[in-house]
Amino acid sequence: MNDTPNRTMLFVCTGNTCRSPMAERLMADRCKNLSGWTFSSAGLFARDGAPPSELAVKVLNESGIDLSTHRARLLTPQLIREADVIITLTGAHRDLILEADPAAAGKTRTLHSYGSEKPDADVMDPFSGAIDTYRITRDEISSALNDILLAVVRPQTP
Repeated sequence: MNDTPNRTMLFVCTGNTCRSPMAERLMADRCKNLSGWTFSSAGLFARDGAPPSELAVKVLNESGIDLSTHRARLLTPQLIREADVIITLTGAHRDLILEADPAAAGKTRTLHSYGSEKPDADVMDPFSGAIDTYRITRDEISSALNDILLAVVRPQTP
């Protein structure tokens, strides 16, 4: 039994139709048997209610994950305040959040910043690209989530 209070991890990209919802669903799928966490996503310039990119849905289906029910939502000050951890898909996304809410500095990092391979890298936006571009993005996000899983969601105890 887990007596740890529920924590929220918020993934943020531009439009909340490709990268951040893929990250949200990939992480939720990995943690489906782990209590204590909620995963969500939003976009800095999202159109509330917009459906996910068809190709994002398709490439997550290839991984056995349903993204079809996702609907985009705009990042709000309330979402920033309520999140325990904010993961952005680019450094520019992080910088915009911190400009809007400097108090979020201690909980906002880029996706790759948890790893050592390419900590300053941005995740390419696959929007309007070919399906292989979406697959590359999905796989890049999936790989980076391993570091977040180890560092944040399931930290090792001494």
